Amino acid sequence: MVAAEELQRVRDEERDTAPPAGYEVDDLIFAGGPEQLERAREVMAAVLTDQPLPAWFVAQCVDDGAVQTCTLDRWSLRAWKFWLQPENRRWWWWSADTAAGSIHLTALVRAKPYLRGSLEWLFKAAATP
Repeated sequence: MVAAEELQRVRDEERDTAPPAGYEVDDLIFAGGPEQLERAREVMAAVLTDQPLPAWFVAQCVDDGAVQTCTLDRWSLRAWKFWLQPENRRWWWWSADTAAGSIHLTALVRAKPYLRGSLEWLFKAAATP
């Protein structure tokens, strides 16, 4: 999937098509509602259009200079940006909606299992006030 196609899906401009051949879908649930989903969409759109990340998201990340161990409760901005680049990840945003106080995201993947820490951090940061 190319960035322009994924951007349409992030912006919820494209919904009613079946996943392309050779891909699987993974249905994920994250804490949050419409506001948190919009925040996650804002960050993904910035990444896919090579725009600056929102200040609220940058503030949720830890400074790279403060990283001293591999066990963190927050991602460093540099590491997150690396793993979220389309060429470095194996998932793509397919669709998202909210229901019953949760965000339901369908990710398009080549195969399971796959690394999704950057995706999980995106939604954790979006849910933090």
